[in-house]
This record gives sequence, C-alpha cells and structure tokens, in this order.
Amino acid sequence: MDTNSHQESELYHPDDDRELSTAIVETVADLKDTEVTETEFQLYDDINPDALNNLFRKDATANTTVVFDTDDVIVTLWGDGIVKIKVVSQTIDG
Repeated sequence: MDTNSHQESELYHPDDDRELSTAIVETVADLKDTEVTETEFQLYDDINPDALNNLFRKDATANTTVVFDTDDVIVTLWGDGIVKIKVVSQTIDG
C-alpha cells in the first residue's frame, strides 16, 4: 500500500474461498493499517453484506458499480465477474 495515497485497492474473484463482504472488510483494515480482528466497525451497519455478495456473484452478467461510505472511508466496487474493490480515506492526516 502507498501510505501517501490514502487508498487501498484489491481484486476479488467470486471463486475465492471468502465472501466479497469479507474482502471489503479486509481492504478497509489494510487501509487503516490494522488487523481485521481489531476493527470496531460492522459493515452491516452501513450496507447489506448479503446483498453485495449476491450482486457480485460469480454468475452475474451485468457490469455493476456500487459506492458507499463506511467507517470514515468511501468504498467503490465495480466489475462483471472479477470485482475491483477501492477504499479511499475520507480523513486527511495532518
């Protein structure tokens, strides 16, 4: 991760052994330089993780984009098979 950019990106493959929602939480934790087990936010407080998992499932055919705010970051998801996860900090370290 480039610590000066205040963003983190990851590619998620629906064939992975983890859910998309798990990959999102891990990417947010990477941006914040913390362990997933140490994060205090719950993704479901801001968006329905099951809906995301279903929207970007392996057999999805539409080119889909979703943007939402959670835990002081903006999460952007886009894809049509492989999903690009982009997490950008909404806070600036001064």
